Amino acid sequence: MIASASAFAPPPESAPVPMASDAGQSSSRVAAWSRRVRSTWYVTVPVTLPDGRVGTQTFVEWADSSGQARTAALRRAGTPDALRRRRNALILPAGQVTVEPWKRPAWW
Repeated sequence: MIASASAFAPPPESAPVPMASDAGQSSSRVAAWSRRVRSTWYVTVPVTLPDGRVGTQTFVEWADSSGQARTAALRRAGTPDALRRRRNALILPAGQVTVEPWKRPAWW
């Protein structure tokens, strides 16, 4: 019987062979990344819709401090994807942004 190759996976002979030096590097990269990102934050940005109604847009940010999370969320709020998602609503003054540490929901 001849073994057939899967349409979803490359044949074993074409898979890259991990080098001994690569294993230590990848684990150290993961460890360095996990040390940098310590907390998850909810950042709520107040917005005004074109028809005058007010609302909020919430971002989930990974950062070491609430200040870093706030800065990252305001940067992301200026992207075209964020503007599209909030239906062209304008961001209210940045002083009204709230930053809270992430808490596991009760239903989880």
